[in-house]
Amino acid sequence: KMEVVDSSRRSYGNPRNPPPPVLSVLALDICDLVKYEKEVFSPVLKKWHPLAAGVAAATLHACYGSELKQFLSGITELTPDAVEVLKSADNLEKELVNIAVEDSVDSEDGGKGIIREMPPYEAESVVASLAKTWIKLRAESLREWVDSNLQQE
Repeated sequence: KMEVVDSSRRSYGNPRNPPPPVLSVLALDICDLVKYEKEVFSPVLKKWHPLAAGVAAATLHACYGSELKQFLSGITELTPDAVEVLKSADNLEKELVNIAVEDSVDSEDGGKGIIREMPPYEAESVVASLAKTWIKLRAESLREWVDSNLQQE
């Protein structure tokens, strides 16, 4: 059976429980996929490539990174969905890097080559930047409100 449906992640009938952002679901699915790949395919593929799980992790990292980059290019403010996507991306990245490192411990370079192929998503810095922008906008709004009230008095 190739497809497993996780009803807890995919049941959105309840309006109090809105659907999670697609990239968050994708990150969870990639996490499941890479674990399955590591258990099932990598042991077989190691006959042909010593870093099979690391290569798979790096490939999935690059694919998700491409989608994340597109998503981030459209983000202008810190929203709950953006935070959830960035948290999911951070968790996924940690998992993928961990698998790549574990798989390449015995390699000549200790896995540095694979890790270099995985540029960081930098989710924390994106959140910090968006939070800073949000604070500046709110401070400016507050300043305008105070000025307006002072002029009325």
